[in-house]
Amino acid sequence: MSEEKLTEETLEMVKDAQKQSTFNLAEVIKGRGYPTKDVTVYTDAEAAFELIEIEDQMNEMTEAGEEYKKLESRANELATRVQKSKLTFHMRGIGQGEVERITEKADQLYKKPKSDDEEYGSDWFKFYVTSLVASNVVRVTDADGNVDESHYEYEDMLTVRNNLPGDSWGLLVSTMQKLTLATGYFKGLTDAGFLPKS
Repeated sequence: MSEEKLTEETLEMVKDAQKQSTFNLAEVIKGRGYPTKDVTVYTDAEAAFELIEIEDQMNEMTEAGEEYKKLESRANELATRVQKSKLTFHMRGIGQGEVERITEKADQLYKKPKSDDEEYGSDWFKFYVTSLVASNVVRVTDADGNVDESHYEYEDMLTVRNNLPGDSWGLLVSTMQKLTLATGYFKGLTDAGFLPKS
């Protein structure tokens, strides 16, 4: 093959590579590009509570005597217990279609509250929020590095909700709200000048 022919073929290949190619819209928008966040919670509320009380006692002491050393030893034991109860939830936002599916299911199962005052204590709201959190959880890793990649549904996450300390559950809910229910990410980026306005 002549050098000229080889050069022509190479140029054609370069031109082909530079052409805009086709893509599959459904594949591009399915779950890719939603924000993610790792949320760490601890389940041993008893140890955490005792640890805080001991730390308060230690902070009130003016010198590190024998009593301080006993408290410090107990604090280290409790801190180890708390660390062993660590769970890391890897969460990812979900699309509007999934939010609507959960809303429709809540509407089928429970009477929708008429006002915001009724909403927060209702079975409808509990199902809605718990299901949204379940849909946001991609996997959970424990303190030993073991991974659970189960697909979570309402019943699974209700068990988690009912057994986690309240502040830990609240952290999962607030993360879900940021990842899924908060809107205007792109508008905010454009307004701030990070994305070109086109």
